[in-house]
Amino acid sequence: MSPIRLTFSERLDLQNAMSELGAHQRSLEASGQQSQPTHAPESIVADLSGLREVDTAALAVLLQLDRETRRRFGKSLVIASAPQQLRALAELTSVDRLMTWQA
Repeated sequence: MSPIRLTFSERLDLQNAMSELGAHQRSLEASGQQSQPTHAPESIVADLSGLREVDTAALAVLLQLDRETRRRFGKSLVIASAPQQLRALAELTSVDRLMTWQA
C-alpha cells in the first residue's frame, strides 16, 4: 500500500490542536479500514511543510498521532519538513527522542 501523508494547516497550536488531531485521526481510521492487515501502508508521514506557527500543543498532537499509527499499523509516524521552532521545542522538552524525524 502507498504511504499515508498527513498534511497540516499553517498553524498547530492550543487553539486548533483538537480539531487538527480529530481530522487526522479520522483520516488514519479511514485508511486503516481500507487496508488489509497484510497490506499496511509503506509509511505514515506527517508533512509539516505548511506550518508557520506552533506551540507545545503541536508536540502533543504529533505524539498522539504517533501512538495511533503504532496501534493501527505497527509503524511510527515520520515527521517531515518540521519547522525549526518545532524542532527546538521538541529538543528542549526531550520529546525529540520519542519521534522519528525525516532527515
